[in-house]
Amino acid sequence: MEFEALEILDNAIARRQALTLQRPELPEPELLCIPIKRSEELLLVHVFYEFRPDGYRIVRLEDIGEILRDEVEEFFERIIAAEGVYTSLKAPPETDLSSWSRALSSIKGRYECCILECEDEEDDFLVGRLMELSDWDFTFWYFDATGRWDDELYTIDYDDLTAASFDDNYTNTIIKYIPKPYSF
Repeated sequence: MEFEALEILDNAIARRQALTLQRPELPEPELLCIPIKRSEELLLVHVFYEFRPDGYRIVRLEDIGEILRDEVEEFFERIIAAEGVYTSLKAPPETDLSSWSRALSSIKGRYECCILECEDEEDDFLVGRLMELSDWDFTFWYFDATGRWDDELYTIDYDDLTAASFDDNYTNTIIKYIPKPYSF
């Protein structure tokens, strides 16, 4: 990522400004968000859905093609400020972004469920529970759209992971209705 783009990110983090991240190579090419913090490889953001905060997402910096900040993002900020959203934002979770392994370790201890995206892979969107983390890969236990836990753990290489979402409305709601799994 170019120095100018990193400067824009750092400025937005310091000022709690909204940005649109363009990730042209991925199925969800635009992400309107407020960046929270970054490392050399990863970025933690507040995600919004219809002007309401909808959890957090960690994305790879390498996937960001362009960063937009213009009238659209400024208008969005005016709306969420008028709606009191800025004052109601929860403090961001303490998340180590030095590597995917450490970032997922930060999530695993606090959140029962998360969403993982591996947009270059066949199973590109998985919802479930982080299980075991190693230096090179990790295991994930996911459930399907009917709430059934898979019979096996899924092993994912960190290199295949493009985003991880947590503490969002979808996972916080669905986990209440998923049968408690047996243990591995």
